[in-house]
Amino acid sequence: MKKMKKVLAVILAVTLALSCMSIIGYSTKEEYVPTIIIPGLFQSETYAYENGEIAVDANGEPLAGPFYVSIGEEEITEIVTKALVPIMKMFITQEDKDQLAAKEVSKILAKILMGKQRSDANGEFIDDVRPAVYEGSVATITEKQRTQMLSHFPVQEYFDIAGMENLYVFNYVSTGNMIQTAKDLYDYIQFVKKDSGSDKVNLIPVSQGGSITNGLMKLYDEKGISMSKDINRIVFTVPALDGAALLGDCYRYGFNKNADVLYTTAMPSVIGYENYLGYVINILMRLMPNTDVDNLLDEIADAMVNGYLKYSTLLWGLIPSGDYPACRDKYLADDEMKEIRRQADWYYDAQLNSEKYILQAIEDGVKVFDIVDTNVELYQLAVSHDKQNCDGIIHVDSTSMGAYSVNVGTKLPADYVAARNNCSDPKNHNHTDPEGIMDVCSGLLPEHTFYFSGQNHATTASNDVIMTLIIQLVTDESFTSVHSYPDKFPQFNYSRETKKLREDVDAMRDYDTSTLSGEDAKELGEAIAQVDKMLDNKVVDVEEFEAANDRFYNIYNKITSGDSAKTTEGINRALYIITRTVSDVLYYIYGDKAFSEMAIKPIIDSVK
Repeated sequence: MKKMKKVLAVILAVTLALSCMSIIGYSTKEEYVPTIIIPGLFQSETYAYENGEIAVDANGEPLAGPFYVSIGEEEITEIVTKALVPIMKMFITQEDKDQLAAKEVSKILAKILMGKQRSDANGEFIDDVRPAVYEGSVATITEKQRTQMLSHFPVQEYFDIAGMENLYVFNYVSTGNMIQTAKDLYDYIQFVKKDSGSDKVNLIPVSQGGSITNGLMKLYDEKGISMSKDINRIVFTVPALDGAALLGDCYRYGFNKNADVLYTTAMPSVIGYENYLGYVINILMRLMPNTDVDNLLDEIADAMVNGYLKYSTLLWGLIPSGDYPACRDKYLADDEMKEIRRQADWYYDAQLNSEKYILQAIEDGVKVFDIVDTNVELYQLAVSHDKQNCDGIIHVDSTSMGAYSVNVGTKLPADYVAARNNCSDPKNHNHTDPEGIMDVCSGLLPEHTFYFSGQNHATTASNDVIMTLIIQLVTDESFTSVHSYPDKFPQFNYSRETKKLREDVDAMRDYDTSTLSGEDAKELGEAIAQVDKMLDNKVVDVEEFEAANDRFYNIYNKITSGDSAKTTEGINRALYIITRTVSDVLYYIYGDKAFSEMAIKPIIDSVK
């Protein structure tokens, strides 16, 4: 009997222990507020539909965003019958008579890129284009979808801390309707609350996601509902809260046609300075006289904006408030555009009141943070590329909620006087930019805004420090301001693009070192250890990063010198050096002259 009691006691103890573990496990999961990522421009999973099914191209592949390109017989016929002849005439005569080639090329290009996502005068898609709506957390989507999401927003670390079941993604079509998208986001928040069983959610609005959040905040205001009812924390990540300077510039002025930029660095600034394709385009532009190149750029801008982009109210959300009145008069003045104008005005009001909405949310209990990339020149296709502090695409005034700066690399003048100081405790807080470029206290939230100097907008996700910071902010409720972890996450930090480095290091961790010499095996191990040490340090030391990066790739390149990937990399590097050299030499000697002018004009001059 005593043995039986002991057995029962053991069974009861084990049962109670398992029950406690279950309870502990449940509470651990619940302590993390579910988080919704609101992706940036063209980062959502989207598809074109036909007859209620996802459309496919000639190869049977789904027509997925961002452009849903499908070049079939119709498009090829149009190219041959409408564009080919005027193009051939232009190349032969070196004159685009009546700008016919430029007009036809731009119309066809715009149609191919944007044809399946044109909206009507009500701001609604003419064709059937839809986002992939994830009816559950990231844990419930396919591996392919998860991989795509992580390519834009590598947050594997979040999975380790809070679990996939606590992360959600709100997909949308970037060229769609602002008001409807804001409503869809509001509904998605309600869905996530119900699906997760949580009272509140966290939001991570990225880039264009910031402008959508402006619309969301206006919706809450119109409903008379406090955001604190649904939202725990918002971590704005390089947000377009006051539009994107690049788009506003192109809408208002068209493309930059300054020869000093157009034939040297304009395309490389967009494609990548070490990508040979930008320099190939520089060289190919010389097949046409400069006047025709300028006309082509004007026609492409006009075909894209007037034919397609002006009907998208989501894209109107990316026009800076300072540019909006002029762009509105330029594109939305006609009666045909009155409904688009009404909706664009609705968002313009949300944009102008963004700070008011944010402050109200904070007063109601929502914690709001901001992550800003700074000190990168606007892509040089923009006329005002050298006139403001940007991250390549968005001006810092927009991403930082109004923090003042002059220009890239330009220190604040000695006689500078701040228009406002939003520091909560000026006597005891130090928000001094170590580079002397930014007055962060003139921004709305100096206590909650983090800056990364030299970080390009397009490669923000490659900065492991930024990704870790975001994850920490949505998983650590004790992280309340820039003062919380100054040694680990200082307010001012720097660019460190480590995505490829981390992938290559991870691939080499399990490398069969028995095939290497003892010296190379030792060097590989030490190089990986040096990278790991560097990655552990979230206060970016540029020299430390470059030393670890260079050491690893020296041994990596030696080990993989026979790999096809390494061969391709070598070819690309050689093409970059050759094409950049040719491009630079041509501009140095001939300026913006076409090849025909280089060859024919000297002959004509000699005859004279």
